[in-house]
Amino acid sequence: MTISTRIAALASALIVSALCSHARAQSNITIYRCVDASGAVTLQNDVPCPKGSQQTLRKIGVLPTLPAPPAAVVKPQAAVPASPPAPATPTPEPLARTAPPALFQCRTWDERDYLGDTAEPPATCAPVQSIGIDGSSELAAGTTCEMRQDTCVAVPAEQLCASWKKRVDEAEFRWKVGGGRNDDRKAEFDRLSKVYRESTCLR
Repeated sequence: MTISTRIAALASALIVSALCSHARAQSNITIYRCVDASGAVTLQNDVPCPKGSQQTLRKIGVLPTLPAPPAAVVKPQAAVPASPPAPATPTPEPLARTAPPALFQCRTWDERDYLGDTAEPPATCAPVQSIGIDGSSELAAGTTCEMRQDTCVAVPAEQLCASWKKRVDEAEFRWKVGGGRNDDRKAEFDRLSKVYRESTCLR
């Protein structure tokens, strides 16, 4: 084998190697090995040899490729239960107000006026001056009294709220300026004030 023939064979091998490397990225490639009349060898990719050349062909297929890795399975996260809604704060029912109780404008035997709860308050003892046997009060045996009934009339409906307000104010005045032990006066003021506050007078 001559030097030129060895060089041609080496070149042919290099070309075949290069074409094979290129063929890995392609499909159904045909390599043509051509030897002309002078003995020169050429390799052609998918192109047949010229007429008058000795032609040898080789089919090169696509190298098998590895299958794509399976998609990662995403494990669904456990659903976090939603917090139950906070219980609604109950709306307080409005206070059921009532009409103010009846009041009576009363007058005592000694001309003092006051507001009371009843048309017939208990009778009171009106002092009566005693006279002795000599006709004077100096020798009187003692002090006597006469039971007297207060006179009362009902307060008109259209004046009830104003009269209740007046009665509460008077009870507060007696409690705060009465002096001494005033527990009973405070209790009376609290009672009357509660009745007034819960009535329709303060709608």
